[in-house]
Amino acid sequence: MNTVVQVGGEFGEAAEKPRSVPFHFAMQALRWGVPVILLGFIGHQLASIGWLEIWRAKPTALSFYLLVLVPFFIQPVADLLIYRNLWKVEKALPLSIFLRKRYLNAMVLDYSGEAYFYFWAQHRLSLEKTALLHAIKDSNILSAGAGLAMVWLVLLLLSASGGITLPTFFSTHLWTSIAIASLPLMFCLILVFGGRKVTTLNRQQIASTFTIHLLRSAIALVLQFGIWWLSGALPTAIACFYFVALRLLISRLPLLPNKDLLFVGTGIAAASFLTLSTEAVAAVLMITIAVDQLLGFLLVGMPWLLGRFSFSRTQNHENASAVR
Repeated sequence: MNTVVQVGGEFGEAAEKPRSVPFHFAMQALRWGVPVILLGFIGHQLASIGWLEIWRAKPTALSFYLLVLVPFFIQPVADLLIYRNLWKVEKALPLSIFLRKRYLNAMVLDYSGEAYFYFWAQHRLSLEKTALLHAIKDSNILSAGAGLAMVWLVLLLLSASGGITLPTFFSTHLWTSIAIASLPLMFCLILVFGGRKVTTLNRQQIASTFTIHLLRSAIALVLQFGIWWLSGALPTAIACFYFVALRLLISRLPLLPNKDLLFVGTGIAAASFLTLSTEAVAAVLMITIAVDQLLGFLLVGMPWLLGRFSFSRTQNHENASAVR
């Protein structure tokens, strides 16, 4: 049975194959079960630390609270630059659409924002479906490659500084580990050398898209380091770098909803393992996730709901007028 897909007040129709009950149940379990489990785990961690102690350990520097606002906008701005460059459109691509895309990817499931963006662009832009699909697909491949390159850079820096030691398994199976971990970069090379057989992008577009994703990843890392450094929760730059690397690694986990919650739980556990101040680390983690959620609600969720409500009222008024 075909269904009509309506996404956030913007319309697009797509033939959707019937999904089996087990698949639908599994997706709902993943969407709601994982966050519930993480919230329970984090709640237990915070209660064991002590809510009053966490409140007392919160950062006091104003610069911390100003800087913590910035990361929310990094990816939407990068996506705006990328797709305006690929599709040669300006006003037709507002920043609000990329804020929605980020919000859906973070709050619902990885790539749900990409699906929304595809249907929105299909409805609003005068471009072929093939061009839309390839641009979105290839941008995500290049993003994965740039993210992986940044992971390798961070791991190399930590290893060179003596911050980490590669496990025996990776030392023994070094080339196998490198080959498996480098799959996203291999897909990027396929785009470069495959040409028109695998993509509609030319090499200049591929290079510019990869560069923007790489710069976006680098800026995000610098901002995260700055947030930890200004928070005063960690004693050294190496400790700050640990948590930056941890966040980066968690962000690369595929198809996992609410990665911010996973980072909070893992970060508190890491602070305890490294004998750092769990109160101060927990305070920073809670503030950063709260700011991200608040910005998402104020800048995306609330305007989106108001827009849908206004659209529904307009439709009802028009229907009532037609009946008269």
